[in-house]
Amino acid sequence: MCLPLLWWGSAPSQEGAAVEPSDGIELLYVANRMEGTISVIEVPSFEVIGKFDALPDVPVDQRPEGGLAYDLVAPSTGEVLYLARDEVRDVVAFSTATEELLWRLPVGGIADHMALSHDGRYLYVSVISESHAVVIDTVEPEVVGKINTGIGPHSMHMSPDGRHVYNGCILCDQITIADASTFEVIRTIQFDEGVRPFAITADEQTMFVQLSKLHGFVALDLTTDRIVKTIHLPVPDGVEHMKTWPHTAHHGLALTPGEARLCVAGTVGHYVGIVSVPQLDLLATVPIGSEPYWMTASLDGKYCYASARHDDSVSIISLAEEREVARLALGDYAFGMWTVRVPERPSRLSKYR
Repeated sequence: MCLPLLWWGSAPSQEGAAVEPSDGIELLYVANRMEGTISVIEVPSFEVIGKFDALPDVPVDQRPEGGLAYDLVAPSTGEVLYLARDEVRDVVAFSTATEELLWRLPVGGIADHMALSHDGRYLYVSVISESHAVVIDTVEPEVVGKINTGIGPHSMHMSPDGRHVYNGCILCDQITIADASTFEVIRTIQFDEGVRPFAITADEQTMFVQLSKLHGFVALDLTTDRIVKTIHLPVPDGVEHMKTWPHTAHHGLALTPGEARLCVAGTVGHYVGIVSVPQLDLLATVPIGSEPYWMTASLDGKYCYASARHDDSVSIISLAEEREVARLALGDYAFGMWTVRVPERPSRLSKYR
């Protein structure tokens, strides 16, 4: 059941042509997981221009312990921002113009990573405490289907052509590929350990996959579903392999527009690796804050952004200079990020405390 909190008569329009690069402004949104807020960063000034409450509908004394603001995604129109609130067990939609909560929808378990169809109509949400991802019609809004994934669905991506949904399973060690329209599983790809973040090339021929215990990532040929190369990244002195579940070594991948670079969060090593594509050579390691845990790229491909969960910060990494050019202090456990061009600067920029 959807619980509407603010309504415009219909859901925000997410169809039509994408906003051209010359229109609007580019914003980087960051979910501060334990604080339950969303920070707003203007690009390319990299100024933190606001922070708003991700749980305006939940009184402070009724908020669950644990994660409150997990993953973010937005359509190319930039009119709405979706947030998975993990321990709240729902997904919510915010207006980017006003920061107002538009609707919330329970998902029947712990909400995890998400993907959005190219037309913005369907939102695919991993329910990590269950054995499926749910499919949300963002226009209604309501749950209209499920994708069977195996227990512990985690990372979620659309194929570049929008026909397929890819889900990585942290507990069942596999990637599930489903039809984006029928939600039926097409095939699965098995691994030796938990699947963490991954990225898919535009031709849908290659996938780069982080695995729980691997300091690095693997390159997978999607035409054969076989690993063709394992890339081992540096393990700094004093860094030990994680002895307890989920054994997270590296967590965070971003393939830049144009696919010339892959940015890799070297989580326990407190750095970001810059890797050439398709050569897969390590070009640089960039020291940043404690435990980078998510990566995304700027829309022009000039920067990679890394959120450091134990440093409560986001690092701005110049790919041309191969160095950190800014570090922004945010909220408790900075994590999920999304970059989008919005039609206009938000009319209400909260300074939530």
